[in-house]
Amino acid sequence: MEVKVLEVDVEALRQKLTTLGAKKIQETRLVVDWYRLIGVKEGEDNWFLRIRSKANGKHEVTWKAKSDLIGIVRRHKEINFEIAEPEQLADLFCEIGLEKYAHQEKDRLSFDYKDWKFDIDQYPGMPAYLEIEGKSEESIKEAIKLLDLGNNKTWAKGERILIQDTYGLDWYNMKFK
Repeated sequence: MEVKVLEVDVEALRQKLTTLGAKKIQETRLVVDWYRLIGVKEGEDNWFLRIRSKANGKHEVTWKAKSDLIGIVRRHKEINFEIAEPEQLADLFCEIGLEKYAHQEKDRLSFDYKDWKFDIDQYPGMPAYLEIEGKSEESIKEAIKLLDLGNNKTWAKGERILIQDTYGLDWYNMKFK
């Protein structure tokens, strides 16, 4: 289960998490390419595939099921595994009838603390947000309170909708200059 807490102060959040004793697990730039069956219309996808590359040269593929909204959080199933050759996997996806329909770049700072995972994401042209993953909606609400983020707006709908509808940006092609 996860929720996004919008328009966070990255440095203040980094300091607060460090003071709490959270373990920093990564600080990287991510490059993400999304794939789906050719001809599927936006919003009709029951699943997505994603190839994500990190600045350290590691790559992973993820299958993501369509999400369910539960209160202030979003729940979905994901299957992730590391891959060595993202370009070959991308070629395979195209050969079996998938299309690459979106590309993003974002900076991510991640922490683990207790039963939570915290990802601070920064896309080009928009304010940073914090994604909190927890075991339940109540657990996530507890994390929001712990970090004094109760006055920030939360977002449980998909990232694409957030980026397009709230910030008026092109989710399908987000690159740093």
